[in-house]
Order: sequence, then structure tokens, then C-alpha cells
Amino acid sequence: METKEQVFERLVDEKLGLLRGTAMRILGNPVDVDDAVQAALMLAWRKYAGYREQAEFTTWVTRILFNVCYDMVRDRAREQEVLADYGESGNTNAAASGEEEAEEANLLDRLEDAVARLPKLYRESLSVGVLSGYSPDEAAAMLGCSRNTLYQRIHKAKQLLSQSIREVSYEEA
Repeated sequence: METKEQVFERLVDEKLGLLRGTAMRILGNPVDVDDAVQAALMLAWRKYAGYREQAEFTTWVTRILFNVCYDMVRDRAREQEVLADYGESGNTNAAASGEEEAEEANLLDRLEDAVARLPKLYRESLSVGVLSGYSPDEAAAMLGCSRNTLYQRIHKAKQLLSQSIREVSYEEA
């Protein structure tokens, strides 16, 4: 018979790649990914006694990982705001290709900011349902909803992103 530690370790070994991939899709930085997965697994271990086997282990740990990742995204956004307040800017390239790269980075930053500002329900639905590579049924199960509900949330998230990006573009013009 396996001990609690052995069961947890076996489950983590089986799902570690999946967890890292999910964190990478949300955070986009391998260093942050390792930190997020480690923090999520530590939190899951501390709460493992309260784990009810009604939910699949992967679903339970993935929800913890989402929360950790989105906390990191919010912290990163706050740090960027502080840096902006002090007038620090990393886009000082004068060459044409440098300007194009800066513009592309700016667009990606705007998209990342728009995703970070989405309500948690829509951020999670977009991350799991579109960016994670899970099947629709797996993603819906992780989020505790039906496939149809997942599709509706993704559609709403896209609408909100589109509106947010249009508003930013209008303000800059």
C-alpha cells in the first residue's frame, strides 16, 4: 500500500510536464514557470490532506497553478507600473528593425495586459480552453463546466479582449 507521500509523488511525476506547459502558456518565461510550478506543488502538498478525490488530481493542482500564475502576472504588471512611474523604458532602439521589434513587443505587451485585466473566469477559460493544448472536454472538466459553457466563456473573453484592444488603440491615436 502506498503512503500519502508516495501517492502524491507519483501523481506529480505523471503530471509535471502538463503543469509546466500550462504555466508556460500563462507566464511565457521558463524561470517564472519553474517558480510557479514549485509554489503550486508546495501549496498542493500543504493542502493535500483536504484533497477530495471527487475532483481529478490534475484538475485540482491545475486550479492551484492558475491562481499562482495569475498572482505572478498581477505582480509583474504592478512592477511594470512602478517602473513606468520612474520613467524607465526599454524601447530605445533607433534602427528600423529595432523599431519594428519594439512595436511588436508593445503589441504583445498590450495583449498580455488585456488578458491580465480580464475577469478571472474568462482568463482561466481562455488559458485552459485555447492556450493550453487540452482537449475541450479536458479543459471543461478542469474548469468545472460543460464544453458548451467553456465555448461561451472563450467567446466572451475574445469579445472583451477585442474591445479592450480597440479602446487602447483609440486612446493612442
